[in-house]
Amino acid sequence: MSTFVLDTSAIITILNQEEGWDTVLKLLEKAREDRDIVYLPFIALMELEYLMLRKFSPEETMAVLGLVSAWPVLIVESMEEWRHQAAKVKSEVPVSLADAWIASLAMLKGAELVHKDPEYDKVLNLLTMKLPYKV
Repeated sequence: MSTFVLDTSAIITILNQEEGWDTVLKLLEKAREDRDIVYLPFIALMELEYLMLRKFSPEETMAVLGLVSAWPVLIVESMEEWRHQAAKVKSEVPVSLADAWIASLAMLKGAELVHKDPEYDKVLNLLTMKLPYKV
């Protein structure tokens, strides 16, 4: 059984059916069959929510958040151990606050971080699955 953490970019990839969306879909299918575990950090959901609210109505945003929350994922809310790990990552590497939280969850869970964000390349000891990214 493998373990994964979805970055906000992975969520957006599947929602927009961008290149690499099929990879994320396969991970979710394996999680639905209890062959893998997929974690979804609270901060990734928050990022998705504010990005959507900039373009869509609150009702449309809540509908999409409901859809994502129904995926076969374990949504992880903040906890003290995670906060300490995120602070450590942020103190050592110039990444955004949200990326520090997301990377540190992957590290705590011994999970592979699924993402498109080159910022994660700076984080040492982080297992990653890079999705195709176009500038």
